[in-house]
Amino acid sequence: MSAASLFTNETIDLDQLPKYEEITLKKPHPDYWKIICINLLIFFGILGMGTTALLLLFKEIRPNAVWIIPAYIVLVVISFLLFRLSFKKRGYAMRKHDVIYKNGIIAESTTIVPLNRIQHIELNEGIFSRAYKLGSLQLFTAGGQSGHIRISGIAIDEARSIRDLLLKKLDLLEKPLPETEA
Repeated sequence: MSAASLFTNETIDLDQLPKYEEITLKKPHPDYWKIICINLLIFFGILGMGTTALLLLFKEIRPNAVWIIPAYIVLVVISFLLFRLSFKKRGYAMRKHDVIYKNGIIAESTTIVPLNRIQHIELNEGIFSRAYKLGSLQLFTAGGQSGHIRISGIAIDEARSIRDLLLKKLDLLEKPLPETEA
């Protein structure tokens, strides 16, 4: 019998597939919201100082302050609201064969990366993250940029544990345990 005659292409019952939507996702650490706020305050502080400097230095811009200042305030408020909603929507889960990450508010995105596609794992700690003992895990895949996952706001001890667990699983995928004889 040839290899071509052994080929089958059975139909898959979609109702029998596992539902990733039913998985309970772990949320980022609550202190991660503080880091997001610090970063936003720094960004809008610099933007505000630049805007103030422009208004003080250029007399021809001053009449526009009537709409520039309210627009700046609206931008700050909307940014904080969007980042807060985004923070609440984020979640991740580690499963036996894959990692799930969900984010987004307008366009919700769920990325599922099979462990055998992970090529590299990176653990990052920013200056503010270190102050709150938080970190970010970045999983690089064989599929290019679209398959990469960056999970921010994880307690650093948990992030190290996840990294070590994933590295062990990846090592087992590359070098399976020898079968024991009975």
